[in-house]
Amino acid sequence: MSRNPTAQKSIESHKKHEELIDKAVKLGEGAGLDVNATLGNDPKGDVRVAARDKDAFLKLLGDTIDSNRKKRNG
Repeated sequence: MSRNPTAQKSIESHKKHEELIDKAVKLGEGAGLDVNATLGNDPKGDVRVAARDKDAFLKLLGDTIDSNRKKRNG
């Protein structure tokens, strides 16, 4: 029995999304920020960040993305 390629792709995409959210939360927590993953299909998003930590979290994410791009692109 072969798998439905569309369904398989959707499952893989969901797994990657969940891994990304987990990594973002761990990154914020590692920096001492109040960051949590939301549960279910929260209309406000996948990550909750305390208002006082919002700017620091966004900067941390941006810096991390930039650093990873530089590493990948040599």
